Amino acid sequence: MVVVMAASIVALIGAMALSTDVGLLYYNWGMLQKAADSAVLAGANSLPSNPSDAIATANRFAAQNGVGAAETISTTVAADDMSITIHLTRTVPYLFARVVGLSAGLVTVNATAGLLGVGSVNGMLPVGIDSRTTYTYGQEVSLLTGQYGPGNWGPLALGGSGASNFASNVQNGYSGTISVGQMLTTETGQMVGPTRSSFNARLTAGVNGFPGGTFANHSIDDTRIVTVPMVNFANINGSSQVPVLGFAELWLVGMDSHETITTYFINQVTVGTPSSTAPDYGAWQVTLIK
Repeated sequence: MVVVMAASIVALIGAMALSTDVGLLYYNWGMLQKAADSAVLAGANSLPSNPSDAIATANRFAAQNGVGAAETISTTVAADDMSITIHLTRTVPYLFARVVGLSAGLVTVNATAGLLGVGSVNGMLPVGIDSRTTYTYGQEVSLLTGQYGPGNWGPLALGGSGASNFASNVQNGYSGTISVGQMLTTETGQMVGPTRSSFNARLTAGVNGFPGGTFANHSIDDTRIVTVPMVNFANINGSSQVPVLGFAELWLVGMDSHETITTYFINQVTVGTPSSTAPDYGAWQVTLIK
């Protein structure tokens, strides 16, 4: 029995080393993978307009999740600024495997998050942008100027019609979900008072809550960022139905005495559902690619 026990001790220690140290490796791999996933998901919110901030944010989130500076191999943004990738590694000291001459193991993880167009959004501004015009990043866009048809202007009736409903949707964003392909009703009438008060309230909240923000450099929570639907305003007459073709992002700048709202066309992550088939109008959702 003594001989058998002596012979089996090595095997027992080896099994203990295998179960304990492999478990330790797996635990660290899981923690590192979660840190990598959360890092790129956070960083991708700054894409595509601010890749340097995306990298800084990803590295900061990795550090907050216990990743040491030496454990970050690289954090890179793709050439088209549409995705971010992080590579992490960690040396895990063995406990029992030292008996059989093994001192440590290495775990390495990768994670990539990217941007997809949005198929549906929440919190949308009740103002449509005519899809027949092509816009580019940083281009000035004027809202509520002129008539798209008899009795119509840019506003849309979301969740109801009338000045009070419109003003609430401007200031807070429409609470419902709007999807690509959905038909929306145009809002008739020149609602001067509600337009001025609601847009000014939203602009003031952005200026006071996020001072120093600009269309090119801002917090993603700034209330001056608005999601708008790209719609086809052709052939409307009075209260009409218009199709939603996609979604865009605008940065509110100000309003003149004629109720013309000045904005900039931007690229921005928004609240919504990602879609691989949605048209690209500048509104994005972050998704984990790998």
